[in-house]
Amino acid sequence: MSDPAIEPTAREITQARLATLGMLVAGIAHELNTPLGALNSNHHVIERALLKLGEILEDEVVTPDELDEVRRVVRATESVLRTNGIAVERMVSLVRNLRNFGRPTTSEPRPVDLHEGIEGTLALLGHELREIEVVRDFGELPPVVCHPNRINQVFMNLVHNAAQAMGEGGVLTVRTRAEGDHAHVRVADTGRGIPPDVIEEIFEPGFTTKGERIGMGLGLAITLQIVHQHGGDISVESEPGRGTTFDVQLPLRQPAGPARKEASE
Repeated sequence: MSDPAIEPTAREITQARLATLGMLVAGIAHELNTPLGALNSNHHVIERALLKLGEILEDEVVTPDELDEVRRVVRATESVLRTNGIAVERMVSLVRNLRNFGRPTTSEPRPVDLHEGIEGTLALLGHELREIEVVRDFGELPPVVCHPNRINQVFMNLVHNAAQAMGEGGVLTVRTRAEGDHAHVRVADTGRGIPPDVIEEIFEPGFTTKGERIGMGLGLAITLQIVHQHGGDISVESEPGRGTTFDVQLPLRQPAGPARKEASE
């Protein structure tokens, strides 16, 4: 679908990747506000609980009513600590996923669990998916030999595009299957769709329609190039007003060479 003469350059790929990281950092800063707010609020709750316990324990004799109060405070504190644990896990997960996405590409591809990359992508783009129903339809997939952060860029671009196409509301479905010699990752949205007269052009760098950019600048062009470098392909089906489905096909066996020789980052 793309003309090799106008494929993205290594510099353009790097610039697009940095732009994506910038978008993710801004989104994650917003995402971190919720768990940070919970931790801050719960800190004061625990502080008050400790003061209360200290007051009770200062008495030489603890009455039955005071003992009941101690039990109540301990139960409440345990609940707060569980909430804190969930908040911390959320923050750790966001930072870990961002670090994995920004990690430099290794020189050699390796076996990768695609579902792990998909889940990381959905977590990183959680701020864009708040009003969208996300459906995971995961099949059994063996590890796929690839450069994980580059394949995660593919997932990032497609999920971001789907979210942008739907705005508030809609359904995002991510379906995975092993079919023949390929792993298929299908990203489907219920958004505005792509006009049939331009669908063959959407993988060209900077393609626009009616003033709206399709993809993140070079997003779809880079997506296609990355998949081709891994010996795979992408197909797309779309119906205006009903939605779009991108089907990423990656070989289950390591390609002979394209994924090894990547443009320098």
